[in-house]
Amino acid sequence: MSSLSVSMKCPGRYCGLYEGQCTACPRGMKVNNTTEMCQPCTSAPETYEWLYLGFMVLVVVYFHMESLTRFLEKAYGECDVKSTTKWITVTLVETFLAALFTLLLSDPHGKLELYGCGVESFLDWYSVFQNPTEKFIETIYCDSEVVYPLFSIVYKFLGFCLILMILLRCWYKPTVFTTSSVYATLYFIPGIALIHGLLCGVIYYSFPYLCISGSLLLTAILMSEHLDDSTDIINNVKKAEFMSQILMYWVLHGYGILSIVTYQKLSYWYLFLTPLPTVFYVITLPFSIPIVQSMDEEIQDGHGGGRGI
Repeated sequence: MSSLSVSMKCPGRYCGLYEGQCTACPRGMKVNNTTEMCQPCTSAPETYEWLYLGFMVLVVVYFHMESLTRFLEKAYGECDVKSTTKWITVTLVETFLAALFTLLLSDPHGKLELYGCGVESFLDWYSVFQNPTEKFIETIYCDSEVVYPLFSIVYKFLGFCLILMILLRCWYKPTVFTTSSVYATLYFIPGIALIHGLLCGVIYYSFPYLCISGSLLLTAILMSEHLDDSTDIINNVKKAEFMSQILMYWVLHGYGILSIVTYQKLSYWYLFLTPLPTVFYVITLPFSIPIVQSMDEEIQDGHGGGRGI
């Protein structure tokens, strides 16, 4: 904490005047660039910031779904529809309640609202590296949660996810599946917390592109596993599992497009591009395996030549 007087300007990007001294602003406050004073953050988060928080929720849901599918197949030998539906419902309830409690216990408390300080630049996420040095001697530590509450609220949400998972799943009969799914959650949630702590700023600006690239990759993998040729399209469209996965990837793709449109202030007409990767794959499917087609043609020509002899 520096002993600079109130009349002097505070050094550094994130040092503000609080109780007559230049220091880090308390949690929930941010430096006013005009007055240099620390003032409370009382504005609502922007749409892009809500989309970022929604993305963090989707990440948890995705890892839950992956672990559920994998362990259910091991437990039942195949993807049992009844068991899958039950555990997906339980997982979604856990995640929804975690998000609800996180909002209710955040400022302002007891309301489905959120007060935030906003994000102005990439450096706001890493204020710990922006501490100024006064006269090259004394370091003034002004690191704080400049992006309040976008950094801390994710940890609060992940904590509620763990607590609710333990409270809700303890009522079910212990099986290999329930034990394995709990252990998986105890691994991936701390992993998400670690990655968020290190790369929160990178994720904030890149999550729309992660959504789009992830949906493209997952769609290509799904199509390659289920569609060998154009005749398989109609058969797979009738399968609920296949269509549910396609719709899920469309939602992920549309979420990424919506985030980019919101951040760049573009036209919402770009959302109509959501099914484009799937349509493109289906249209170009006959041309994606030219070697197999040429081999089929050679076999047919061979049979025709044989009959002519």
